[in-house]
Amino acid sequence: MNLKEKFKLIRKKSGMTQSIFGDFVSIPLSTVKKYSTGELSVSGDAVLKIIDKFPQYTLWLTLNEVAPEIGQISPEDDAPQMGNAGVPAKLLDDSFFQTMNTAIALSWLTPKKEIEFSMLNDLFRHNFAEAGGVIVEQSTSEEESRSA
Repeated sequence: MNLKEKFKLIRKKSGMTQSIFGDFVSIPLSTVKKYSTGELSVSGDAVLKIIDKFPQYTLWLTLNEVAPEIGQISPEDDAPQMGNAGVPAKLLDDSFFQTMNTAIALSWLTPKKEIEFSMLNDLFRHNFAEAGGVIVEQSTSEEESRSA
């Protein structure tokens, strides 16, 4: 696949019109149209602008390779699906609370009295499930038998 085809595929996968895509990546509409028709070769500057807005396609765009384990994908690939085995709720909650405590310790976040971690954790769980994640709730008897 040549650079013109890759350029078009990224635009189409993003669901943007040529005009919106051009504004998004800071390339004039007339240039976007010329790239799409092949009237103009995609410039190195344009490639850098696309990489800036779509970093997940960097490896594919430049070397025609993918490495999903590090987030480098192709727009031809479907979005990665989460395994349906699920994540234990305790592991998810513990990870969330550790991340929050670390963020506060590093001064990335400032705690507020009116916002409880549990409220944020509920939002985190909701977003995780919305993204396709499966949360596995363990019963009390399972937890007790594991600790015995």
